[in-house]
Amino acid sequence: MLLETMVIVAITQMLQIGNVDKGLVWVIMHKKIFVVTSLSLTALGISLCALIGRFWISNTVLLTFEIAFAFTNQQKLAARSETLLPSDLIFIKEPGEMLKMADQGMLLKIILGIIVLILLTVLLEKFLPIKWQNLKRFWVIRIIIIGVTILGFSNFNKINTAGSAMNDLSNWMGNKIYFWDARAAGNDNGPWLTFVNFLGSKTMEEPTGYSKQTMQKIAKKYTRTAEQINKTRKNKDINKQTLIYVLSESYSDPKRVPNMKVNQNPVPEIDEIRKNNTSGLMLSSGYGGGTANIEYGVETSWDLQLFDPSMTTPFTQVVMKSNYNSSVVDLFKRKNAIHPFLGTFYQRREAYKRFGFQTFRTTDGKDKNEKLKYQKKIQKSDLVGDNEAYKNVLWQLNKEKRGQFINLVTMQNHLPFTDKYNEYPFEASGQAVANPERKEQVKHYMQGISLTSKYTKDFLDQLDQYQRPITVVWYGDHLPGIYDGDNLNDYYVPLHETDYFIYSNKYARDHGDSVGKQTDHVQVVSPNSFTALALKQMNQKVSPFYAMMTQVTEQLPAQSRGNNDTSDGLLVDSQNKVLQEKNLTKKQKELLNDYRLVQYDNTTGKHYLKNMNFMK
Repeated sequence: MLLETMVIVAITQMLQIGNVDKGLVWVIMHKKIFVVTSLSLTALGISLCALIGRFWISNTVLLTFEIAFAFTNQQKLAARSETLLPSDLIFIKEPGEMLKMADQGMLLKIILGIIVLILLTVLLEKFLPIKWQNLKRFWVIRIIIIGVTILGFSNFNKINTAGSAMNDLSNWMGNKIYFWDARAAGNDNGPWLTFVNFLGSKTMEEPTGYSKQTMQKIAKKYTRTAEQINKTRKNKDINKQTLIYVLSESYSDPKRVPNMKVNQNPVPEIDEIRKNNTSGLMLSSGYGGGTANIEYGVETSWDLQLFDPSMTTPFTQVVMKSNYNSSVVDLFKRKNAIHPFLGTFYQRREAYKRFGFQTFRTTDGKDKNEKLKYQKKIQKSDLVGDNEAYKNVLWQLNKEKRGQFINLVTMQNHLPFTDKYNEYPFEASGQAVANPERKEQVKHYMQGISLTSKYTKDFLDQLDQYQRPITVVWYGDHLPGIYDGDNLNDYYVPLHETDYFIYSNKYARDHGDSVGKQTDHVQVVSPNSFTALALKQMNQKVSPFYAMMTQVTEQLPAQSRGNNDTSDGLLVDSQNKVLQEKNLTKKQKELLNDYRLVQYDNTTGKHYLKNMNFMK
């Protein structure tokens, strides 16, 4: 059992690094980690033997688990350039959908291998059985084995706790605990240990000076700021307007990808929309994935970079653990969400309830508040098209004729980027897509966003027919993870910038419910800036919190989690230049510190601001 496990751990590392020789070198250079990882998994196998009572069955269960981990980790690396993390376990609820995204050829080989393993187990159990349950006088030993294993594994989450036995073991092994780049951490420590490192996660470090008195001072400070801003804003009641957020899955203009050329423009309609309206680039924290994290930042106005690096999925690690989750949703009396896919991914259904959404319509919705009206799959795809997604928004607008907030998360351009459409007129070339398989994926992807471009224009044209003010914040969440010819470290910024625009319909433009095209402080923004920008676009008065967020948007550079060279995060100014926090002005540092304190108070702290009329 130990020998088998050592082989699997070595193979997992080879798949992690993507090279057999380097994987073997890792085993030699990190022998303490390799041995402890192998012994830990073997201990799990021995515990299974004690529990099940049959060696060969227990051995097969352990091997199947190890193989599944290695395969899943490798697939996530290919799709998102990130190792398997504890927060990914929420996807166990939807195994069918996850298997569709996997490499089908490799998956088939894995399944056939496991079938052979099961057949071999049946033969071994019949002709060479090793039955622990027959050793009745050793039942105490079996219970002790199970108990010790449970106790040992239950302490894994203390690996980041200084002074704990797990932390001491971690230091002895040479475990390099860092969270800002899970792939690099997996290359150093192995994916198994990296998975354990992320178990000991926390939300956010308490900022220096946090207290009720400090938060009262901040509340007074930005109340004055709000008063100044509101002197120039026309609209007081936001519920007389409609605000629509559209997260366009995996949308980012391929013409901006470094070292790649396209034979023709796949998105002329969106280019024209962006040219004539408030628009710019959004600095994303994800590449190839992380949709819900970007969405969380947009809706809450919180900056992922300010959270603890081990906090990888806010919907599950923050929202689900708190009874207080402030967001843009709080501004409206009527708030509805639409997602043309399953509502269980990232625990969205539960998270949205905590945000205060009154309805959430999905493909797996059951009752009248959860059933998606339009869900036709697009062409040859098994995903709902953006045209249908927009029809659901229009249906909601017709159903609720008063002002409201609508949150749409599309799904059409989600991976895998395979043969989904009827034609493929777009081609890409260059270093970024030197791999023929990637080149083919980009071709399929570009046809998808070409349809998105057309459907988006049609959607906005229809919004212009409504005789009420409607504002749309439209943004891509991350680039697709298909440009592997570009080194992620060398081109980190352009590979983490997506497109956005803010559009006011004709009625809003004609009736003073729009300030028109904004040109200042919009070139490069963070996801947390969108609500402040939207409120300005809507000529809407702001609360002290959104007054602070207006200053954050206008005075601070865009922020995101950085690459594996630093844990300090990434700052990018309006000229697309990378900055460091130490180079910020004194006023900028003070603003950033205020923002950090507010984010801590709302997500992790004692919620002092909740009762100070600060947030809304």
